[in-house]
Amino acid sequence: MLYSRKYNKQWLRQDELELMLNNPNISEKYEIWILLMYTPALRVTEAINIRVKDIDLEDECIDIWGGKGRDVTELQKAPCNIRVLKRIKRFCEHSDLRPTGYIMYSQKSKQVNRSHVYKVFNDICSESGINKTIGTHTMRRSRAEHLLDKGLPLTFVSKYLRYKNLSTTMKYLDVSVADIQREMEMIDDCVNALV
Repeated sequence: MLYSRKYNKQWLRQDELELMLNNPNISEKYEIWILLMYTPALRVTEAINIRVKDIDLEDECIDIWGGKGRDVTELQKAPCNIRVLKRIKRFCEHSDLRPTGYIMYSQKSKQVNRSHVYKVFNDICSESGINKTIGTHTMRRSRAEHLLDKGLPLTFVSKYLRYKNLSTTMKYLDVSVADIQREMEMIDDCVNALV
C-alpha cells in the first residue's frame, strides 16, 4: 500500500485506537509511534523530526522545532501526558537512542519517512480488525475528535493543535455527536425551565 497524498478524513474511535495499541503483535517501537503522534496531536512531519532531547518531562511537553509554517529555529511546545512522556523516555533508553537520535526511526535510516509511517499504521489497523484506511493525519484528527467528545471547547482544541486561527480547526473537524448532544441538553434545560 503506497502513501496517498490525498487527505484522508478517516478517524479512529477510542475503542479502535485501543484495539491497535492492545494488538498482541504490535512492537513497542510502533506503539510508541502511535502514542507520540496521538497524545500531543502531532503532524507526521513534526513527529518524524522529534528527537530524544525534545521530550521535556519537566514542562510535560514535546518541543517542536520548525513546525508547519514556521522557521526551523522557532520552538512550539506540545502538551503531552506525563505518563506517555515517561513511557517514550523509557523506550529511548531501552533502545539506546542518543539525545540527538530520532524517536521514529527505521532499520534503514536514522529518520523514518512519512510513507513508512502510513504503511505501518495501516498494517496495524488491518491486523487489529479495523476496516479503515487511515492516513498519517488520522492520529491528530482522532485526538482532536476525542477531546471534543470529552467536552473540551473548540477554542482549546484549536490551541492544543497549535493553530493560529480557530477557522483552521473547524475546516477539518466535524462537530461531534457528543457536542450536539451537549448543546441540545443545554437548550432543553432552558426549555424545561419554561414548561
